[in-house]
Amino acid sequence: MPDTAIEERDHPLVYLSAQFIQAKQYLEAILGSTSDAIITTDLRGRVMYFSPGAEKLLCRRSLEAVGAPAAGLYARGRQDACTVMRMLLAKGSISDHETALLTADGREVPVSMSAALLRDPAGRIIGTLGISKDISRRLELERRLREMSITDAVTDLYNHRHFEERVCAEVQRAKRLRQDLSLLVIDLDRFKEANDLWGHLEGDRILRETAAVLKQCLRRDVDAAFRYGGDEFVVLLPGLDAGNAAKVAERIRKSSEEKTYASVVTLSIGSSTLLDDDGVRDLVRRADAQMYRVKRAKKRASSPGD
Repeated sequence: MPDTAIEERDHPLVYLSAQFIQAKQYLEAILGSTSDAIITTDLRGRVMYFSPGAEKLLCRRSLEAVGAPAAGLYARGRQDACTVMRMLLAKGSISDHETALLTADGREVPVSMSAALLRDPAGRIIGTLGISKDISRRLELERRLREMSITDAVTDLYNHRHFEERVCAEVQRAKRLRQDLSLLVIDLDRFKEANDLWGHLEGDRILRETAAVLKQCLRRDVDAAFRYGGDEFVVLLPGLDAGNAAKVAERIRKSSEEKTYASVVTLSIGSSTLLDDDGVRDLVRRADAQMYRVKRAKKRASSPGD
């Protein structure tokens, strides 16, 4: 009598079925082990597969995501979904496309996406496959490195190099939009004397306190302050005419007089406002010249016998 158990085990269909189950389990193990979001869609743009990595990244359950429009996963909705689809139809696949996906609670997650069209054995398009990697940490590191490259270590203001970039952009913008642009040049009078008298640590403290005064007196996310040199600062005032720039300068001067170093160190401030024929050098030169006139006037006023 034949051994039916052996026959069933060796039957081709049973063998293929076992292989299929093993392959399916193997594939599921691979998909479940990655933190990347793996998402497939059908031709109507509905989610067909939503990996465990996608669940974790977007704080969404697979049961809720599958069957829903994939456009709802993008931070900018259908606009981003259509952009990705146009790229896929044009190229067949995309790599390292940076976009943002949306978590269930509305938080945007920046991702690098690689995607491809899915085709059946006959070559017909049946959907899409997308693999998205969270790049939040990379972008934050790039932001920090960028900030370090444009920031003065002592005062935490922007540095001279960034001023050269920013002032060119602001001059071009002001001329293009026909808007005012003013600039202040600020010098610390007798700073070297204070530095020699109290030491470099105290000198650094004076610089930091002056930087704090500037931040306090300026419009957040509009104006910009820079450490231009050792004891010299520059302030950009987009949209302000000469009269309003003078008010800002006076506010800075009065605030500095409240500091403990004011008994020795004072501020000399020069200003200029962009003219039609001005270039960057003209704007800076006029403010610098006015600052030195203020400084000389102080010296004459304090000189014995004057």
